[in-house]
Amino acid sequence: MLPYRLKSIILSILLMGLGQFISSQEVRVVDNKGTTTIVRNTSVTAGTVAPSSPILNDIWFDTSNSEQQIVNIWNGSTWQEITFTGAPGSIFFAGSDGTPEQENDRLFWDEVNNRLGIGTALPTQSIDVNGSVRVRTMTQAANSDAILKADTGGVLHLSKVNYGGRWTNTDTSTNLNVNDTQVPIFGTADYVDDGTSLYEVSGNTLIVKEAGRYDIRANIALVGYDGGALYTTKFDTNVNIRIAVNGTPVGAYGASGYISFELGHNHSSVHTSEILELDTNDVISILSYRDANSGSVLMDGSGNSSFIINKLR
Repeated sequence: MLPYRLKSIILSILLMGLGQFISSQEVRVVDNKGTTTIVRNTSVTAGTVAPSSPILNDIWFDTSNSEQQIVNIWNGSTWQEITFTGAPGSIFFAGSDGTPEQENDRLFWDEVNNRLGIGTALPTQSIDVNGSVRVRTMTQAANSDAILKADTGGVLHLSKVNYGGRWTNTDTSTNLNVNDTQVPIFGTADYVDDGTSLYEVSGNTLIVKEAGRYDIRANIALVGYDGGALYTTKFDTNVNIRIAVNGTPVGAYGASGYISFELGHNHSSVHTSEILELDTNDVISILSYRDANSGSVLMDGSGNSSFIINKLR
């Protein structure tokens, strides 16, 4: 009978030799007491095709679906999918003990409409937050950055607050010393924010395309027309102006003296400004009025008179 130590050495040599030929993951070995034992070398693989010749408890990560990786375990006869299910829309997170948890009313994904709900299980926008939002740090805004505003439902939109425009005159021949004359102030655009999406010139008027509160200003440089020594109505002429909405004058008159023609005095200017609540597609114009004698009063030079508008809210 072989000594115990010699048995162990022979068994080790046999196992080492067999190891060069065994391709199966399951082998039977005889331990040092002569007992036959099954040894399973469980493997973990990943791929689009199931492994061949699996043994009990082998694990296969099925990668055939690009959107999710399915974990399967061989139960001895078939691949069994390992699934962890939750309520529809659940977004799992690790709880305080590290195990997966779900709280639909706090964190919810609407797969049908591609919406994320935070604090709500009924999101109505791409990201719907029911609660306060805090931003810890922000970078300095650039001149081209947009301003956000929230509507009455709390939905954020790009705001046109502080969007404005400025125009100067090119007309120097229209007599402004006639009541209800539309001042031809929209000659050259200096700047117009957002193109024609908010402001659109139409003749001697400006169409405002979004309701809100607007700061409107007009500065008109005037010159009296000298018709010669026998043209007595040229003396003591002047005009005043007023902002009009849809043809109806609103706000205060703007006036500043008169043109006397004495000692070469033939220039004047008028200025007006108002902050007005406007509706969508309201039409803005500047109306001029005769303020003294009936002589001709024109705008003094091209580019010397201006109209400015700015959205406040």
